[in-house]
Amino acid sequence: MNKKEERAKLLAEMKEMSEKASGEKRSFTDDEKKVFAEKEELFRSLSAQIEAEEREQKLNGFTGELPKGGEDNPKTAERKGFFRAEKRSGDTFLSLGTGDAPGSAYALAPEEFVKEILSEVEKEAILYGRVRKISVSGAGSLGVPYEKADASAAEWTNEIPSTEITSDKSLEYGKRELSPTDLVKQFTVTKKLLATSAFPIDTIAKGKIVEKLTEAFENGILNGTGENQPLGIFTKSDDGIPASRDVSTAGSSISADDLVNLKMKLRPAYRNKACWVMSTEILKDIMLLKDQNGRFLWQPALTEGQPSTILGLPVIESEYAPSAKTAGSYVVALGDFSHYWFASWKDMDITVLNEKFAGTNQIGFLGHTLADGQPTLPAAFARLAIKTASSSSGGTGGSDSGN
Repeated sequence: MNKKEERAKLLAEMKEMSEKASGEKRSFTDDEKKVFAEKEELFRSLSAQIEAEEREQKLNGFTGELPKGGEDNPKTAERKGFFRAEKRSGDTFLSLGTGDAPGSAYALAPEEFVKEILSEVEKEAILYGRVRKISVSGAGSLGVPYEKADASAAEWTNEIPSTEITSDKSLEYGKRELSPTDLVKQFTVTKKLLATSAFPIDTIAKGKIVEKLTEAFENGILNGTGENQPLGIFTKSDDGIPASRDVSTAGSSISADDLVNLKMKLRPAYRNKACWVMSTEILKDIMLLKDQNGRFLWQPALTEGQPSTILGLPVIESEYAPSAKTAGSYVVALGDFSHYWFASWKDMDITVLNEKFAGTNQIGFLGHTLADGQPTLPAAFARLAIKTASSSSGGTGGSDSGN
């Protein structure tokens, strides 16, 4: 039995104990409390171990892979062969080029390597994989039209209306703008490490750049301020997700009712495609919340590759989601991320800096791209915040499905 199966078994046992006591309309006995506490402690321990192992697997998954694709093209294979052959060639160490001859000291890595990095970013960053990605060519910015105010409801009339039909002036459209913003990352590796490494340098470079790109994209989508970076979903803004999309907890901690209220804040069309986003610390608190029938709201994934769920909706656990549980702080977001637009103006390029760090016996790698992103439809998102002293019970919006 693997750890996920053991965790699922523990959860089932805890659920059975809870349902038995609930069905008999009684509290746990002292012995049952002790057994339940032991199971709960083991459950949390297994969850922490699974989380640590999955993170390690994600990082280690890049160390033994070579870029794929394009090998059936003789020219591509030739270029990739040159890319690898040059990396240990004495004075021309890592003098890489995109053609048949060695490149300059600031040469770009082969195009096939660049495209592999982009695909790995999308594959590894779960949240980034859910947003709508748009490639922009030749424009200085991207205008995003949106519905600023909805029209009123249609009205039934007689065949010949008693009064002339009036035009609805409440419908209003606006435009948000995404602008190309530089995203860069530079790092150095010693020549000694590269010369003695058992792995090809292109794989090492790919792994590190993928890791940093993933962090930057995901952090921006969640927490970006919108100033020279994406606008995040946890950032209160009239250009993204305003305060009207917030729900406050009924008390000083998260309850099952709070999550139900947050889910019902979304209209059905958005709710059915939505996913939860939260930190590990917040997820730990939610894991053992139960509904009025004693059923756990959180259900672990029993099949590899499938997400765990809360109230039937998938959960994305992110280390960049807020974890503070202080009054007024955001703790959970729920949304249909196809309504978060992430625009890019160029593919990722990687510059190999052979000479810049020669005096310290190092090789540099510089990654660069131009991108921007923001939520484009507030109604597709909702956030849960810890109640403040001035918050009313049920929070802003409560269970209202909102616009």
